[in-house]
Amino acid sequence: MSTDDVAVGAVVRYPRTGTTGKVLRVEVIDGRQYAELDSTGLYYRVDELIGADRTAGKVEREDRSLEDYLEKRKELKEQLEEVWEKGIDQSCEGGG
Repeated sequence: MSTDDVAVGAVVRYPRTGTTGKVLRVEVIDGRQYAELDSTGLYYRVDELIGADRTAGKVEREDRSLEDYLEKRKELKEQLEEVWEKGIDQSCEGGG
């Protein structure tokens, strides 16, 4: 897929992770083009994306509101903090 083919609304896939989504915006950052995907909210280098027409299978995405996304993020953050606090006993053990 050429960088000219990546436009807002295009459905693309990032082959390294299998992430598929619709392009929300295209921006130039440090001289490179990046596309934000609706499925993750993350930016991907345009030259590493392929068109969804070249992917196998049907792509399904769960519609979530911004509030749902923020709530899920908050829950994950709390879980990570809990694991961090409980999982580390402050000891400094070395191997061998």
